[in-house]
Amino acid sequence: MFFEKADSLEVFASIFGMLKPGIRSLAVKIASRLIIKIAKQIADTGYRSGSLKLVRGFSDGTEIELDKSLENYVEAPERGILDNIVSYTRQRERRAFVIMLDHSYSMRGIKIILAAITAASIAQHFKRDYAILAFSNRVSTLKSIDDKTGPEIVLERMFALELQGDTDINLALNEGLRQVQNFDLKKGLILTDGAWNQGEDPLQTAARYDKLSVIGFPPAKQEKIRLLALKGKGEFSFVEDETQVAEAILRCLN
Repeated sequence: MFFEKADSLEVFASIFGMLKPGIRSLAVKIASRLIIKIAKQIADTGYRSGSLKLVRGFSDGTEIELDKSLENYVEAPERGILDNIVSYTRQRERRAFVIMLDHSYSMRGIKIILAAITAASIAQHFKRDYAILAFSNRVSTLKSIDDKTGPEIVLERMFALELQGDTDINLALNEGLRQVQNFDLKKGLILTDGAWNQGEDPLQTAARYDKLSVIGFPPAKQEKIRLLALKGKGEFSFVEDETQVAEAILRCLN
């Protein structure tokens, strides 16, 4: 009955640390089901990956390029319609995605729920070849790139983490690159409520990603964490409440 209320996740986040172990475990399972339901509504599971290339002919899975096909037919009608068709075929690339969640001490309350919704949305969208890391002044692997663990277990691991430490973004970015090193496209997403205050400057490491996006939460200074997305050729969003998280996630997925 509690989780049927509109603000249940926000209230859950605020009292989570005060619950007894047995109650907390049950509450996490119910909250995770609700978070996954929200994530399914957000994730664009029909998104098609890969670059398009023009090829002669038509086969299953290709898309006819009508203007070019008509142009070919006008120039050489004797070849017939089928031999003049030109299609787009999608060149599949081995792409991987790594999401890096700040779990330093300041990531409390609703920010934990927003991070959980984002992680679950990534899981729903990519299905495979994605990793989920949590970081403060060290990195915890919630799901490695070759781990087939489902979103329910990932969320359980996430809620079991203790908020602690400072923020070493460069450490997280390096571990993210290690996770996706064997893939053609290396994409990532950082979620944080603060700039780096430990470790080396992460901007050069951010530039090694094909696309690195950033979702920031208050009280982070937008100007500083926006630099990560700029160096990483990715998207930047600043989310202040749960109504903004869906748009932010979808921008990062495209």
